Amino acid sequence: MLKLEMKTYKKTILIVLLFFYISINLFYLSRFPFIHSDESWLSGLSRNIMETSNYSSTEPFFDLMPRHPHAIKILFHTLQILFIKIMGYNIFTVRLISLIFGLITLIWFYKLSKLLFHSKNNALASTMLLAFDIQFIYATHFARQEIIILFFLIFALHFILSHIENIQTCHHIILGTIIGLAIGFHPNSFIISLPLGLIYLFHIFVTKKLKLSGLIIFISTTACFATVFVILSLFMDPNFVQNYANLGHNFGVFNSIPNKITEITDFYNKLYNSVSGTYYTPNIKFQFILFSLVMLGTIYNLFRSKNNPENEKIATIVLAIFAINMGIIIIGRYNQTSIVFIFPFFYLLTIYVLNNLKKSLKWFAITLLCFILATSTLLNALPYINNNYNTYLKEISKTVGKNNIVLANLNADYYFDNGALHDFRNLAFLQEENLNFEQYIEEKKIEYIIYPEEMDLIYQQRPRWNSLYGNLYPYYDDMQKFFQTKCKLVYRFENPTYGIRIARYVNTKNWEIRIYKVIR
Repeated sequence: MLKLEMKTYKKTILIVLLFFYISINLFYLSRFPFIHSDESWLSGLSRNIMETSNYSSTEPFFDLMPRHPHAIKILFHTLQILFIKIMGYNIFTVRLISLIFGLITLIWFYKLSKLLFHSKNNALASTMLLAFDIQFIYATHFARQEIIILFFLIFALHFILSHIENIQTCHHIILGTIIGLAIGFHPNSFIISLPLGLIYLFHIFVTKKLKLSGLIIFISTTACFATVFVILSLFMDPNFVQNYANLGHNFGVFNSIPNKITEITDFYNKLYNSVSGTYYTPNIKFQFILFSLVMLGTIYNLFRSKNNPENEKIATIVLAIFAINMGIIIIGRYNQTSIVFIFPFFYLLTIYVLNNLKKSLKWFAITLLCFILATSTLLNALPYINNNYNTYLKEISKTVGKNNIVLANLNADYYFDNGALHDFRNLAFLQEENLNFEQYIEEKKIEYIIYPEEMDLIYQQRPRWNSLYGNLYPYYDDMQKFFQTKCKLVYRFENPTYGIRIARYVNTKNWEIRIYKVIR
């Protein structure tokens, strides 16, 4: 009877904690981190596809910037469309998708941890460490695909490890299907395919639990899905292969491997020092130190206790971390948001290392780590919590209507009707179209220009931030002259978060935003 009461008591505490965790995440969903233009970029395309009923549509806010349709993210846009139809077009709707996948990821991470350690307590401990981590919370509050791809990875690893002792042909096909479907969410599915590939090789040549034929079935199934997405992309754009290759070339995908290896060192150095362009980059120095110590402890334990049956599964986790880094190097796109892929595996290794301590010391260490991570998350998030995105949109609404045609920063897209906003990044292509600034404004019938102080900073510090909007120099003087002669300043306001996109300058002062009405 007492045992039953204790179990009920524990479940009640867990339910209360889960409810509290979800409530806090929902409350801050549209406040932290600051809204990034990538979010409105993705959801803006989803809205345009929805309203035009055409998956070959491109982003309406990029009318000069070259864009080419493809099917690589077609499932992600479909998912966003479903949510937008049900809940409307706003930041809360599209970020809710990430939060839901974040919670599902935690559930499957708990299952994976339980499978590894055969202990509910260890599984709960590792899940709590991940749940409190700022990088994971960031991913669950960001309307991009990283958290969805992470879910696919955790799900796939749990699936293969739970069937490894008696794996069948259908299991290889299911694994190939999981990775194949991930392609429809983001090309980073290549990164998560590598851990599975290395695990296959490990169990083919080391443990002898798998056969080469299984790997071939897995690769073939994944390749079938990839082929379908490529064929769909060719229907959307007959020059898809060339255009996608050109896009990859612009992002350094085809750089040499030695250069890419050098770049990943710089990538981690920037993450350690919280250096970024426009992405929010939290302070994760503590995690870097913890993970380094944990990896050393893991390697030491693996070599010290070679006959431990647990080592086989822990080795797969180490391989997964190595493979993810290898995938980042091969792709060559060092995006700060992709770092979240390795965090869950390091928390599994953390529990593995702590298991070697005395029970009382182990749980003290876990409690301390949870406290440090939770405190770190609060300290990282607090500066941004009061920067309500809706306040920014309300300021714009005082002067500009939702259906007015505007030239503005893409982060304001959630206020405007589809097709009403033109992004400043188009201006970098004026010369290619033989247009000057005034001709562009007239051709697009732009009524208002919502001008952030950030543009002046970028011009003054050129060419340091040219990657954000392109080179401002060819049109900046014409633009300023146009403001003075062909526009009327109708409103100005300040915002510490949305008057600038450069992360290091966010919240450093009240950045001014000026709204000009074009006089005709």
